[in-house]
Formats: sequence, structure tokens, C-alpha cells
Amino acid sequence: MRTPITAAVLEEPGDKLQLVELLLDEPTDHEVVVRTDRVGLCHSDLHYLNGALSIATPAVLGHEAVGTVEHVGSAVTRLKPGDRVVATVTPSCGLCNSCLRGRPTQCVRVDQLRRRERPKLLTHDNREVEVLGGVGAFAEAFLAGEASLAKVSDDLPLSVACLLGCCITTGVGAVVHGAKVTAEDTVAVIGCGGVGIAAVQGARLAGARRIVAIDAVADKLELARRFGATDTVLATDPTSTADRVIEILPDGVTHAIEAVGRPQTAELAFTILAPTGTATILGLMPAGAKLSLSADALVYGDRIVQGAYMGANRFLSDVDMFTDHYRTGRLDLDAMVTAELPFTAINDGFAAMADPTTIRIVLDFRPEHP
Repeated sequence: MRTPITAAVLEEPGDKLQLVELLLDEPTDHEVVVRTDRVGLCHSDLHYLNGALSIATPAVLGHEAVGTVEHVGSAVTRLKPGDRVVATVTPSCGLCNSCLRGRPTQCVRVDQLRRRERPKLLTHDNREVEVLGGVGAFAEAFLAGEASLAKVSDDLPLSVACLLGCCITTGVGAVVHGAKVTAEDTVAVIGCGGVGIAAVQGARLAGARRIVAIDAVADKLELARRFGATDTVLATDPTSTADRVIEILPDGVTHAIEAVGRPQTAELAFTILAPTGTATILGLMPAGAKLSLSADALVYGDRIVQGAYMGANRFLSDVDMFTDHYRTGRLDLDAMVTAELPFTAINDGFAAMADPTTIRIVLDFRPEHP
């Protein structure tokens, strides 16, 4: 039997989301039904919303979520009804070569983990509705595989807990797991939105001796300083921006973290590297996007360009790590929540993301939320 739920549905890229009643399936053996408590609005969702990234429609977006377990499938062992959980779009099997090498975001069985015989969501006229990343959290409840959910402490504020599912996992994870920054390093973070601010905090946590925040919006640079940036550069054209970084650190930076999702900013990340430095690219780019890099700088300087999909996270253990850093005050998550809005104001939330002082808008699913 399917359960009726209200969800925000994307019918076509560029359209506003429509609140529609859909029918949610029962969990299969390894699945969990989660009642949504809070969801963060991520720029990845915005990219799907405006068509910069593609997804089959109609679709329910949303992936940065915290909620309460309502039902579990017969083979679920880690979770039970009443548990508070955070979702991820990077489930892992724990058994393939990638997982065993400590790279669960590259799990080769991820498609198998998400595969199911029946659609998760249907309209009342029996149309299948796609869900983003196997989650689809812009809904009163969602279905996710057990491997996509991490238990989180009940004393963690809900608006903070949801950030662990994407923003913090990606930004801090990229520094800790992807780039492996140490106290010896100098770090540049390009793009100071939610993920970029998380990367700044990650670099501070790792003890980086200099942290250069780069953005085209001055207000975002001021925010970055509050979260740990030691220096800031207002981005203009790529050449002038690179020159300004070199004025601050004449040898270049040992690590550059790109959190925008444009070829130009990825190329800038490489350009400002010191010899033997590493550029870690986080931003999702349209299919077919290509980078142009100096072969001489690459080869003679032993420079490295790498991806870190979703921060190369280790989700099930990272949640505990982030929680401890939050509790001890080393990770400031409260200040990253710019505003909480009711779920019904989801389109207003996406509009608010255009404000340069916005880090994260969080949707509150409580019926009594004003």
C-alpha cells in the first residue's frame, strides 16, 4: 500500500516547484521510510531546478536532509523506528575495491544499491516521479536505502544536522579526505557559498597556516573571514585574481579547493598552485565541460588536479566526527544557517539563495511552523 505525502515537484527545468500529493511506496528489504524534519537548499538542487544539470522529470529534488525513521524493511539492521538520521547521495556497499580502499564515494555498486523494481513515487494518475540521488527529500517523507542513512544524535539541532548530509560532508570532507590538508599547508578556497565556507572551516580545523578565500562578491569574503579565512581576494578576471593570490603567497598555495563548478574557476585553482601543489575540484559542471591547463606547469611542477566527489566523504563515520567538532565549538554550524522557512515557502527559499549573504536556507517541515 502506498502512503500519500505532499512533495515539491519539478515538472520541467526552469519551472517553480509545485506542492503536489504523491504516493510513496512501502520499503523494500533494505530500505527505510524517513519522515522529513529539515532539508537544506543546496546549489546542486538549484542547478537541477534551472536546467544547468539534467534530471528526468517530473522529479522530487532535495538531498541534504535530516528526519526520523518511521518504518524499516525486513533486512535493515542498523536502524529502527524513532532513530534520527541524516541522508547522503553517496551510499556505499563496504565490500567493493573502492570501499575497501577507503573511497566509498566511488563505490562501484552504487547503482545496484539504488535499484528497485517499483517506482518510489507515483502521481495519482500513475506517473512515475524521479527522485534525486536516491533520496528526493523535498517531501514530507522519503524512501532511502539503509546505506544512504547515518544515525545522528538526538541532541544535535535539526537545522544543523541536515547540513551534515551535503554541505559539511562535501566542504570539510574535501579538505580532510580529498586534499588531506595539514598544518604545513596553505589553502585557497574558490567560491564562498555553503560548500566553500565549509571548506574554509575544514582548512581551519586541519590547521592550515594560511587560508585564502576567493569570491566575486565582497559580502561573501567578509563571511569567509568570520569562519576562518586569513586572507581574501575579490575575484575579477582570472589573470588578475591569480596575480593577487601570488602577491599574498609568492610561491602559490599548496592546496586549492574549487567550490563553484565552472571550468574557469577550476583552471584558476590549478594556476595558483605552488609546485607539487594539488587542486581539488568540488563544483559540479555541465556534461561535456572541459578544462584547459598548462602542460608545462603540470609536468615540470609536479602539480596535481583531482576531483573529490561529495568531498570524498566517509559518511557513516564522518557524521560522528563532525558532531564532535560541532559540540566542542571547533565547527560553527549554527552561523551557517541563514534562515529557516516553512516547507511551503520552498520557492521563496530558492529565491533567497541569490542574496550574497545567504549561506544556507533550511526548510522546516513542522506543520505548526509559521
